[in-house]
Amino acid sequence: MAVGLGVLGVIFIVLAVLYALGVLQLFTSGPGNHYKHAILLVVLAVASFVAASFARPKTA
Repeated sequence: MAVGLGVLGVIFIVLAVLYALGVLQLFTSGPGNHYKHAILLVVLAVASFVAASFARPKTA
């Protein structure tokens, strides 16, 4: 579970960079840089990494 959440976080980071650079315009109204989408994806990436930290097995 932790590995999957970590991978999802990395995917969110990659998508955020693509939105910020204007390469990706999926679910947008037009061409250009979409910083709001990038910020949302960075927040989702951080949330995924935090969830992965909680999901990893704890050692005694």
